[in-house]
Amino acid sequence: MAATGCNEMKRLSDHFASVLAYVAGLSLVLMMAHVTLDVVLKYFFKLPIPGTAEVVAAYYMIGTVFLPLAYIEVHNRPIVVELLYDRLPQALQRPLDVLATVLSIVFYAFLAWQSVKIAMTALENREYIDGVWKVVVWPSRFLIPLGLLAACAALALRLITLLTGGKAEHGHAETV
Repeated sequence: MAATGCNEMKRLSDHFASVLAYVAGLSLVLMMAHVTLDVVLKYFFKLPIPGTAEVVAAYYMIGTVFLPLAYIEVHNRPIVVELLYDRLPQALQRPLDVLATVLSIVFYAFLAWQSVKIAMTALENREYIDGVWKVVVWPSRFLIPLGLLAACAALALRLITLLTGGKAEHGHAETV
C-alpha cells in the first residue's frame, strides 16, 4: 500500500514538474518573441516597446531559470561530474547519493526560505520598476520560491526512494 502511495506521489510530482517545465518553455518563447519584436520595431520603425528589458529581467528570465528546477530533479538530470563515482563500489554509491540529495534539499530549501522573505517584502511594498511606464514585478518574485520548493519536493521523493532501498537513476547525456 505504501509503495502505491509513493508511486502516486511520484506520478503527481512528475506531472507538476512537467507543467512547470512547459511554463518555463513558454516563458522562453515569449521572451524570444518579445525581444525580437522590440528589436524589429525599434530599428525598422523607431517604435521600441517600452519596458522590454524590465519585463524580460523580472518575468521571462525568472520563469525560464527557476520553474524547470523540479523537472530537472524529477528526471535526475542536474549537472554532475561522475569522475570517481562510477568507479566506487555500490556500497559507497548509495550513501553518496543520500548525502548529495540531502545537501541539495538543504541548499534549495535555504534559497526558497530567503526568496520567500524577498517575495513577501516585494508584495508588501507592491514592488515595481519605474521606467517609461511602471512594470509591476512583485508577482514574479513568487516564481523563485515556487521553483525551488517544487525542486525540494522532487528531491524529498528521491530521498525516500533511496532510504527505502531504491536506486537513484542518474540521468545520462544523450549522444547524437
